[in-house]
Amino acid sequence: MQKKDIPNAICWFRIALIPIVLIFLIPTPLTAGVARWATVLISGLLYAIAIFSDMVDGKIARKYNYISDLGKFLDPIADKMLVLSVCVAFVGLNAFGWLLTFSVIAILLRELMVTGLRLSAASGGAVIAANWWGKIKTILQGITIGVTYFLLLLGQIFPVVTPFYWIAEVLFLLTAIFTWISAVPYIKACAPYLKG
Repeated sequence: MQKKDIPNAICWFRIALIPIVLIFLIPTPLTAGVARWATVLISGLLYAIAIFSDMVDGKIARKYNYISDLGKFLDPIADKMLVLSVCVAFVGLNAFGWLLTFSVIAILLRELMVTGLRLSAASGGAVIAANWWGKIKTILQGITIGVTYFLLLLGQIFPVVTPFYWIAEVLFLLTAIFTWISAVPYIKACAPYLKG
């Protein structure tokens, strides 16, 4: 592997972590003998590693100019795969109310729309790279998911915390709103390639 391939390799590493993150987050036969608080903690730590890898690959790509068309496409896709997988898993846990489910659906629809727009632009020969709006959105999603992990972990150790799960729901709603706001620059950037 050449040095210029390192950022993309880190992206693939992030994608490879997703099923492991989910195995520990969602109760499965594979983790049946492990305390629930421990599986949530392990999943959260693996998620944190995945998020950290996103910062690392971006920093390496910019510092050494290892930016490629594959990287411009793969990096945001890896982020979406990680975030959406964990968000859907949170819904499946049935630990939260309808507001979190509604917010996750809104986030999912936005990500599908923007990805579709970027693919349409790519068919016209343009690669629409992630912008600062998208990066802020990713950071906000990461914080929201991190807080949700923390609340889940506390709830497993101290059940008295579970009534405060509404904090995660409100954060998800705010994140969903900003996620849609951040779609506007992508729509504008892709518009010239969607005429006709």
